[in-house]
Parts: sequence; C-alpha cells; structure tokens
Amino acid sequence: MRSLIHLLEKEVIEYRIVVKLPLFIALFAVLNFALLMSGDNVSFYIQSSGAGEWVLGTDSLGFASYVGKLNEVVAGCVYLLLFLIYVPKTLRKERNEGSLMFWRAVPVSDHLAIAAKLLFALVIIPLITSMLLLFSDVLVWLLAKLWMPMDTMVSFAITVPDMLWHWFGFIGRVTLMSLSLLPIACVLLVVSQLISYPMAAVVVAVIAIKVMSYLVFGTSVIGDFMSDIYSLPLTVLTEENPFDAYLSLGIVTHLALLLVSAGLFHLCSKQRSTDDGVFSILR
Repeated sequence: MRSLIHLLEKEVIEYRIVVKLPLFIALFAVLNFALLMSGDNVSFYIQSSGAGEWVLGTDSLGFASYVGKLNEVVAGCVYLLLFLIYVPKTLRKERNEGSLMFWRAVPVSDHLAIAAKLLFALVIIPLITSMLLLFSDVLVWLLAKLWMPMDTMVSFAITVPDMLWHWFGFIGRVTLMSLSLLPIACVLLVVSQLISYPMAAVVVAVIAIKVMSYLVFGTSVIGDFMSDIYSLPLTVLTEENPFDAYLSLGIVTHLALLLVSAGLFHLCSKQRSTDDGVFSILR
C-alpha cells in the first residue's frame, strides 16, 4: 500500500498539469467573480430567441439548473483532456528519459506500476476535477446569495444540500466515465510503448478499421460499434441519466471490454519489463 501511494505521489509531481489546469480554471473563475463584485451595477438577464436554445427555467432539475450542468460539463471535459494528455505520454516518457531502468531496479512490480498509472488516470484525476466542480458551484452559490431572493434560490435548487448532492452525483458520473475509459487507457498504454505518437496511431487505426470493414462487409456496423465505445465517456458526461447511458452498450459488451482490458493490462506489464518487441512478449 505504501509503494502504491509513493507511485501516485510520483505521478502528481511529474505531471503537475493535472493540478495546474483545474487550478488555473478556478483562478480564472475567481477573477471573473472579483470583477463582477467590483462593478457598480450588476444585473443578470437571459435572452432566448428561436427553438433549440437553452432556457433557464424552474422546471430544470439539479443544482442551479443549466448553470450547474454547465459547471459539470466543464469539469468533465477537463477530466477527459487531462486523461488524453497523461495516458499516452506516461510510459513513453519513462523510456525516452531513461528513468525506466531506475524503476526496474526498485522493488516494485510492473503490474503495480501500471496499476498506479491507471489509478492516477481514472481515480485521482477525476477526484481533482470534482473539486473544480465543487469550487465552481460554491461561486454560483455565493453569487446567488448576494443577488437572489431566498425563494428564487430554492426554486433553482441553489442550496448547500443541493450543491453537495450535485457534487456526489458528479463523482458517480465520472466513476462511470472512468469505467468507460478503462479499455481506452489500456490500449493507449500498450501502444505508447511501441510507437512515439500513440494517439495518432490509434486514431489512424480506428479510421482504417472503419473503412476496411465497410469495404469488406458493405456495412458500417463495426465502425458504429467502435464509435459507440470511444464516445461513451462523453455520452455518460452529457446525458441526463449517466447509468442508462453507460448501459446502452449492454452488459455483455461491458464484460467483454473488462476482459479485454485485463488482457491488455497484463500485456502492458510484460511490455514494461522488457525491451523486446511485442511479438517476443506474446510468445
């Protein structure tokens, strides 16, 4: 357990952007809040014209209606961005900088090292972004407290219990996002030890598979299935019911993806322990 904590601390130190980016967004929100507070005349209005636009109304559920949803989407997008920055780079950086040889000499198994990186990407990063959501909600609550009557705040669910419930709901949402991202993370970790630009390689491979499957079978079923898999985290983030969105692929599909993730995790651990090619590892 202590080794795992040390490995997670190492990731935080090496990838400070995981903390800096949410902190920058929070400071930007504070700056806007300070400028708003220093104004002589502060007013809020919502204008809507035409269909298809968001209308802030009391029939919208959740903390602060669509404002709370916007905070949620921003925090979730920050999570996805940090995930895409960290995962393709972390193992490649060890090889490029030569620190991999040092870590091989440390009494830490490759399985534990890979597990620590997955925990950092799928647990620590979303927890940090959840704090960004909580901070943003607190600013919304302060603004409402200063300029909204109490009955209006209650009608828009801008209360401390609703704010905490919003935060817990977001934690549940990013948990499902992390489960959706697990197979993607394992694929990127494997590819990143073989190719210098894993994201580009994966994108090209996905496009090639879609095109070839359509040319061979005359249908886009395989391509659509792949699109459903890699778009699932964003679907879970934006849909009203994240659990239903997560189960939209079916339980059997998720079980199969978990088995694939386990196999890729084992392959990635063996990759990290050797400098041989992937075909030697598979033997």
